[in-house]
Amino acid sequence: MSDPDPIEIGLLAPYNDEVRLISSWNKWQPQPTTKGDDGWWRTSAALPDGEHQYKFIVKSKSYFARDQLLEVFDPYAIAITDDKQERSILRVKNGKRFWIEYQWQHDAQPLPTNDQLIIYELHVGDFSGGRGDSGNMRLRGKFSDVTEKLDYLRDLGINAVELMPVKEFPGKSWGYNLRSLFAVDSGYGSPEELCHLVDECHARGIRVIVDGVFNHADADSPLAKIDYAFWFYEKNPDPPEMQWGPKFNYAHYDEKLKIHPARKYALESIMYWVEHFHIDGIRFDATRAIANFDVLREFSEAAFTKIDGRKPFFTVAEHVPEDPSITGYPKGPVIAAWHEALANQLRAVAMQREYNGAQPFDLDALAHRLNPVTNGYVSGNHTVNFIGNHDHKRILRDIADTVHIFGNPAFRRVKLTLGLLLTSPGLPMIWMGQEFGAANPKASEPQPIDWSLLANHDNKDLREYCAKLIKLRRDTPALCCDNFQVVLHDADRHLFGYKRWNDVGGVAVVVANLNDTPAGEFLVEKVGLEDGNWHEHLSGRKFQMTSGQIKDSLGPSEVKIYVKE
Repeated sequence: MSDPDPIEIGLLAPYNDEVRLISSWNKWQPQPTTKGDDGWWRTSAALPDGEHQYKFIVKSKSYFARDQLLEVFDPYAIAITDDKQERSILRVKNGKRFWIEYQWQHDAQPLPTNDQLIIYELHVGDFSGGRGDSGNMRLRGKFSDVTEKLDYLRDLGINAVELMPVKEFPGKSWGYNLRSLFAVDSGYGSPEELCHLVDECHARGIRVIVDGVFNHADADSPLAKIDYAFWFYEKNPDPPEMQWGPKFNYAHYDEKLKIHPARKYALESIMYWVEHFHIDGIRFDATRAIANFDVLREFSEAAFTKIDGRKPFFTVAEHVPEDPSITGYPKGPVIAAWHEALANQLRAVAMQREYNGAQPFDLDALAHRLNPVTNGYVSGNHTVNFIGNHDHKRILRDIADTVHIFGNPAFRRVKLTLGLLLTSPGLPMIWMGQEFGAANPKASEPQPIDWSLLANHDNKDLREYCAKLIKLRRDTPALCCDNFQVVLHDADRHLFGYKRWNDVGGVAVVVANLNDTPAGEFLVEKVGLEDGNWHEHLSGRKFQMTSGQIKDSLGPSEVKIYVKE
C-alpha cells in the first residue's frame, strides 16, 4: 500500500508575523508554516486514516494581545473537541481529508413551501432532559435527543423548526456568543448527528431553519485573537446596549488581497452550511445591529445561489424596531422579518394591561397589527408572528408575575392569543413548550422544559387546543393568504372578529372575547357570508347559516372559528 498524500493545513493570517502548527501527530511540538501571497500560512502532513487534532500558535496583532503568542483553533474547522482545549478535529479517510461523512436518505421528500410554514423555535440544549422527559437518566440536550422527539413535533402539526444557534460556542447558553461560523457545537454532538437530525426532519416533512449570528462573535474566538481589526471593528460603533461581543466589520476591504475579510468568512460559512447540512432557511440575528442591507442581500443571495431552486429556502430577520423594507427578497435583503409589534399587542391582550405601549382593548390597534399589509408589509408571507420567543418571558409566567392570574383563567388567556396567532395573516411561530404552557423563567443558563406538565389537565388541554388550531390552519387555505376584513368591532364589550377567505371560495370567520368574563350573544352580519353548511372548528358544532348571519355567544377569553364547508 502506497503512503498517503500530504494533507494541507492552513490559516488565514496575512499580517501576522508568525504562525506555527501544533498537532497530535507531531506530539504537540510546534512546527513552522509558510505564508503565501494570498495571506494563508500553510503546512502539510501525510496522515493515517482516523481523527487527528491540531491548533495554531499565532503571534497576535490584536490590540489586547499584540505580539503575544496565542493558541487558536482553526476558524474553518467543522468540529472542535468538547473540552477546554478547543482543538480542531481533522478527519482522514483513504488518505484524504474529509469534512462530513453522512448518507442522506430523505432529500427527495416534499417539503412545505414558505407560505405554508408553521415554525417551532427550539433550543437544542433545553428541548430535552427536563422533568418528565423519557430516558432522562442519561445526559440530554443533544442533536440526537431532538431527533428522538421529532414525532412529537410532527403530531403537533409543526412543519418547520428554527434551531437556536448550533455553531461552536463556549459553555451552556443560548449560543449567541459564537466562536466559529463553521464548527458545529461540540456540546450538541457531531456534524453527522446534526445531519441526521436534519434528514429525519425532512423525512417528516419538517424544514430546518438555523439561527445565524453574523453581527458579532465571542471575545475569545480565533479571529479576535489572530488579528482583531482585520475582521472586527476595533472600536464598536454600536450603542452599549447593542454590544454583545466583537462586531464584524463588513465594510473593511483589504486592498492587497482584494477581499472583504469578514464578509468572505460569513459568505463561505453560509454556502458551506447550505451545501453540507441541507438546511432550509436562515434566521439572521440582530440585523438592526448589522445595519447594512447590501451585506444582508449578499448573504441571502449566497444561500439562494447555492440552493439553485432545488427546494424552497427561507430567510428571516430579527429586526427590532421593525422595518418592513428589509423584507420581500429580492426587493428587500431577506424574505421575512419577526413581527414584534404584533407580539406586543397579543401580550397586552393576554395580560389585559398595557405592554410595551400596546393597549389590551384597543380594537383598532389589534386590527392594524393583525393585518401585515397595514404594517407596511407587502404580504403576510413577509412576517413571522409570535406571542413570545426566547427573548420574552414565557407568556404563562408573565401573566402570573404581572397580573397574578393563575390556573384555568391564565390558560384561557393563552388560548385566546393562540387563537388569534394561528388564524391571522403571516407565518406563525411557537416558542418551544408554549403549546402546553411551559412556564420556566427566562434565563440564558440551562432551563430544560418540563415535560411532566403534560400530565396536568390544563397543560394537556392547551396542547390539544394548539394542535387543533394548527391542523385547521394547514387544512384551510383561507387562513394562509392575505385577505383580512374586520367583521365584529364591539368596543364596549371588547368583542372582535375578522373574516379570512381565498379566491376559490374558502371562508373562515374568527371571533374573540378579549374580556375574561362571559360576553353573552353577538351577531356577525352584512359582511358577505354565504348561506350553507358551516361548522365551528373548536367545538365541532355544525350549523346551517341563513341570511348571512352568525349568531352565537362567547365565554370568558373565548375564541370561536367558523368555517364554510
